[in-house]
Amino acid sequence: MVSNSTTNDDKLLWQAFLLGDEVAFTTLYQRHVRVLFSYGKKLLSDEDAVEDLIQELFIDLWQTRSRLSQVESPRFYLFRSLRRRIHKSLSPANTTTQNWECITEETLPVTLPQEFYIIEEEDVQHQKDSLNYWLKNLPIRQYEVLMLRYYQDFSYAEISEILSINEQSVRNLIQRGVSKLRQLSLHNILLVLLFNFFS
Repeated sequence: MVSNSTTNDDKLLWQAFLLGDEVAFTTLYQRHVRVLFSYGKKLLSDEDAVEDLIQELFIDLWQTRSRLSQVESPRFYLFRSLRRRIHKSLSPANTTTQNWECITEETLPVTLPQEFYIIEEEDVQHQKDSLNYWLKNLPIRQYEVLMLRYYQDFSYAEISEILSINEQSVRNLIQRGVSKLRQLSLHNILLVLLFNFFS
């Protein structure tokens, strides 16, 4: 969960970065690069490509800083910017004749990297393995909203902007994702995982 102090620190760093402070820019990069990479891997399986897109994002930020404005949440801005870059990078062969945003959930099954774990506590190893297994069966949009909401702590409104869908659609996707996990026999594990370990 992201604290208010972290958000305020980010805003101060962003403001300094806009004024050309290289230390502030480097701090922003170091603070967010790992979580951006983790998020990017969920959308694009090519890890090298994700790294390149993150590098390009920060290079562009530095080069265009004089035209940028103060933002309420730099973290939110970075997530949204990376997501847009990833989707723009997808070739026509990957998106067929449809826009990525219009593809149905069923056509985009999510594949989690083997090393990905949501829960780190040793005493819930079995629950962790179960969750990873069942998450692989979720459509990518349901998985993405669950990650953004419970793991990255974005609000419904922020998620709607990141995904370019309305807020009600976000709520519907989360509800369907939770329902799907229940159908996949997670039972009481679901409540423990989503509302204790994601928050």
